[in-house]
Formats: sequence, C-alpha cells, structure tokens
Amino acid sequence: MPPIRRHTTTRAAGRFGSCRGQSLIESVFVLLTLLAMILFIVDMGRIMLTEQYLMERARAAARMAVVNNWTQADVANYVAYNSTRAPAGGNTTPGLMGVLPSKVSYTPPTTACDPSCYVKVTIAGVTAFTVVPYMAGRYTLPTITVSLPAGSLGATN
Repeated sequence: MPPIRRHTTTRAAGRFGSCRGQSLIESVFVLLTLLAMILFIVDMGRIMLTEQYLMERARAAARMAVVNNWTQADVANYVAYNSTRAPAGGNTTPGLMGVLPSKVSYTPPTTACDPSCYVKVTIAGVTAFTVVPYMAGRYTLPTITVSLPAGSLGATN
C-alpha cells in the first residue's frame, strides 16, 4: 500500500486565505451602500434648504411689499436678486438659488382695504437638481405661497 501523503499548506494560503477576497468584496458593497445613503441625505438636505430659502424670500418680499407699497416688478426682483432693480443682464439673469423674476407672482391688495385684505406672493416653477444615483435629474419644487395682512400699506408716521 502506498504511503498516504498529507497536504501541507502555508499560513497565507491556508483555510482563511480564500476569505480575504470575500471580505474585500463585502466591504466594497457595504461602503458603496453607505456612500449612496450619505449622498442621498446630503442631496435631500440641499433641496430642503432651497425650499426653506425660497419660503423666507417670499415672506421677506411680502413684508417689504406691504411696508413699502411695491409693484409686481419690485417684488419679483426682490425675491430673485435681493434688490428692487434687476442686474445689468436684465430679468433673464438667474438670481439667488436660480430663481427668475418670471417665477414670482404678486397679488396686491385692493385699494379699498378692509381688515380681511391680504398681500400674496407666490413662487412657482423653480427647479432643483439631484445627483443621487437612480434619481439624478431636475425636479420642480412645490409652489410656495405666502399671504400677509396688508395693515400699513406704506403708511408712514
């Protein structure tokens, strides 16, 4: 009977040597998933920041319109450019966060104002982009409407 030969293995190519490649692949999958989740959170946070910014711009414009008795163009430029005048490029130049004055509408109060009289500023059609995998693209943000009571209407003391 021939002698039984025992296979000897080195430590590097032993029982755990084949698991190193598997661990590397599993680590890559976990890190890619983690990176995608972090990118999603940052991207959604950026979109929420844009929506909050637009809400604050609409509130500020409505308040300034009530206090200063502004026109549609003044309010639209204030929302887009933080000034009642358009920049040198005209109203086609994108303003802060990409807002154009054409996306802003303003409803002034009637001249015979009673206690139920309101000023309304609406921002609609502003787009935002995302970079999250499988969701990348441009999306239209929801319409933002702010109404404030028209108490003073430019009255000065």
